[in-house]
Amino acid sequence: MKLLLRYGKFTRQLYRSATLLTKVGPTNSAQFTKGLENSINKDDLPGNLINKLPEELISEGNGLKSTTAENQLDTLKYYNDLIQSGFSPKQSTKVIELLLQTLNEEFFETYNKKFLRKMELENQSHLFNAAETELRYAIQISRETALNEQNLKLTKLNRDLQLLHDDLNELLINLLKKDSRVDFNDHKIENTLLHRNINLTLKDCNNKIGTRIIGNMKSEIENLRWQTTRSGLFAVLVLVFFIMSGVSISKRIATDNDKPVEVILHTIEPEESSENESGEQQLSDGEDR
Repeated sequence: MKLLLRYGKFTRQLYRSATLLTKVGPTNSAQFTKGLENSINKDDLPGNLINKLPEELISEGNGLKSTTAENQLDTLKYYNDLIQSGFSPKQSTKVIELLLQTLNEEFFETYNKKFLRKMELENQSHLFNAAETELRYAIQISRETALNEQNLKLTKLNRDLQLLHDDLNELLINLLKKDSRVDFNDHKIENTLLHRNINLTLKDCNNKIGTRIIGNMKSEIENLRWQTTRSGLFAVLVLVFFIMSGVSISKRIATDNDKPVEVILHTIEPEESSENESGEQQLSDGEDR
């Protein structure tokens, strides 16, 4: 609104300047332009007006489109006012064209280039920032959603993997049980065959050992029998020898007993008597044998 008020004030000053020049009676466009420039306040020129605009005016102008003086001024009203003031139709048209040209060059061109483009850039920047924020939020939401979905899928995959792992372990355990049973049966059969072979080997060894022992015992018995026979013969011969020796000794003793005994008397000391007694006793023992 402040911008429009400034624009209306500037337009009214141009109109007053044109009215004053009408009273003076300008004869050509150069004199009219010079009088117009002198009558306008330097502080209200379009360039100074744009440069002095505060930032709230720029913010208040959001949504405005680029425009020209032809679209903003009521040229028919100014034309009628100039005709009533004494200008000819050609002069009125020239004044209006000069007014429109001056406004376009000094105000609207700067307005369109410096102000509207800046507003458009700011609007586009704001829209871009808003779209960027919304896009970031949407991306973040989509990322979180995708992350949650991936976590759910990962959890499901982990559960399925655990189930498959359990099934695989069960299959492996069953396979190992079957293999262990087969190996156990094979070892059992091998042990049975080995036991049979060992029993056969033991029986063979027993037979061989028994045969050898019996053979050795027979040979030992034969040897013992021959030795017993020889010992018996030797004992018989020794017995016959002793018998014959005893017979001969007994015959000798008998012949000795048949001879007359001569008695010799002599004194014997006690020691000699004990020695004689022991000698006689030994002789008697020898005869008994």
